[in-house]
Parts: sequence; structure tokens; C-alpha cells
Amino acid sequence: MHAGGAVQVRAESAVRVAVVELLAARVAGASPRELARRFDADAAPGLAGVDLLGEALAVEHIDLDTIWAEGDHAVATGTCRARVRATGAALVGEFALDVAVGPDGLITRYDVLEDRWTALGPE
Repeated sequence: MHAGGAVQVRAESAVRVAVVELLAARVAGASPRELARRFDADAAPGLAGVDLLGEALAVEHIDLDTIWAEGDHAVATGTCRARVRATGAALVGEFALDVAVGPDGLITRYDVLEDRWTALGPE
């Protein structure tokens, strides 16, 4: 998925929709405060400290490889291209996003696992 593109969800489930909409909003430039509206009030705090969802990076592109979803739980894997806001350095990194949603479709639990960020060099 990329900014300006469409996101298609094959198998409709609340957790799959929550994952795709969260990542699409992040690529579209949603702030951590705007992203927080997608989370249940009791979800784990610290959203701003998570690089994939936080303010330190301007996420430019996400290639979403796979979403495994069952019931209220999903794990999504992919690659993220981002730019460090403070320096303008371009980075790319792989991630896994582990999410659970409540009956209202809001995210109740999440973990972002990032492998490592690699600098893309001068552009």
C-alpha cells in the first residue's frame, strides 16, 4: 500500500480491517494522536514511543506482505520505508504488527516488532 493508493481487504474481519486501516492511516500521515482514536482506552500506552506509529518517523510507504487473522487476533508482516523527521535520513525496515481488537473494532492490544532499520543512503 502507498499514499494515494487503495487498500483492499479480501476476507472481512474486524481485526483485519483494523490492521489495514491503521497502516493506511499511518502512511497517509496521521499523527499519533489521530492514530490513538483507533485504540481502546485500555490499550497499552506508549504509542508515541513506537517508531512505526510514533512521531520520530515520517512513514512514506508500507509493503504489507501478510496478515494472519483468526478471531480477534492478527499478525501482519511487511516492510516500511520512512524518513527520520529530525535529519531527513531515509530508512527501510521489516516489521511484524501483533494486534487484538475488541467487539467495537478498536485495538485492545498491539506490539510492533521491528527487525532493524537500514539507511538508504543519499537520494
